[in-house]
Amino acid sequence: MKDYESILVNRLKKYNLKKDVIKVFLELIKIKSKEDNLDILKNFGITDKDIKNFCEIKQILLNTDECLKKRINPIFDYLKDFIYKFLDLFCNFTEDAIHNFVIDCIELGFVLEKENENIFDFYRAQNILSSYTIEAIRNYKDEHQDVSIDVFSLTASFVKFSHFASEVVSLAYYEKLIADKVHEVYVKSTRDPLSNLYNRTKFNDIKTHEFFRSKRYKTTLSLCLFDIDDFKKINDTYGHTVGDRVIRELGRIILDNIRKSDIAFRWGGEEFLILFTHTHMDEAKLACEKLLNKIRKAEIKEGENTIKFTVSMGITELKEEDDSIEKAVERADKALYNAKRSGKNRIEILI
Repeated sequence: MKDYESILVNRLKKYNLKKDVIKVFLELIKIKSKEDNLDILKNFGITDKDIKNFCEIKQILLNTDECLKKRINPIFDYLKDFIYKFLDLFCNFTEDAIHNFVIDCIELGFVLEKENENIFDFYRAQNILSSYTIEAIRNYKDEHQDVSIDVFSLTASFVKFSHFASEVVSLAYYEKLIADKVHEVYVKSTRDPLSNLYNRTKFNDIKTHEFFRSKRYKTTLSLCLFDIDDFKKINDTYGHTVGDRVIRELGRIILDNIRKSDIAFRWGGEEFLILFTHTHMDEAKLACEKLLNKIRKAEIKEGENTIKFTVSMGITELKEEDDSIEKAVERADKALYNAKRSGKNRIEILI
């Protein structure tokens, strides 16, 4: 027996889903009875009689299949491959085919959401497919004068299967939609809108992870705490709008001059923090010197005035005896205080 759960997990990796969302879909393909490879369909109310009816429906559609494809193609081009699989499944009710179809349904729901395709297009395609199938069954019975064909029973079975596919696709679509919205809200809640850096909330979310990662793998972690020199004077002289522009420009300079592995935060007010992961203190100092020089060259134009600003920086690194990352932040804060007291616009280190 194939490991369908692993297949599904691997297919869904590219959508960056959380474990609890993936768990919802793993429940869909879980087989409760090893003796019944159609167990997954019965979870959706599809009976043995329905399965027999599907095979009969497929035989009826065999001669009209191409006509159906021609009707679907120009309307829902991006759905045609899925609909072909939907039709082909009628002749191939094997464990493998059913599980692959369910996995395709789940992935289609994610694709519809990711590509901003309308889920209602999918419903319309399903309705067209259902209407055409019901019409084909009635026409077949009339043309062949076959009284053994139970139009109502065949139609009911087909609608059941159509609803089964719709339920799985819809579940995937809305789960992904909700997951994306939750992620969007989280991102907004952890990013400072003015500087475009992470905020204190994000720091609190990752600090334990970064601390234990550094301890577990014996990797170095350096910190730089810094603030804008005489920021109150800038606000008092030019107004808070200019002060906001200074913070915005500083955020841009920081993001443009740190590595992807470094994490920058607006610590509060005019104060900022950078975590230099996998970085010794001397390497962090070189990075901060480069950043300090970039900041010294920055200018804000306000009418005829050109506003320049500087920062003072305090650097430290996580020590073996530290029992939390906050201990390193405290040392960086003391180093920052020393930089202020020593004339500002400079870097101080505290081991």
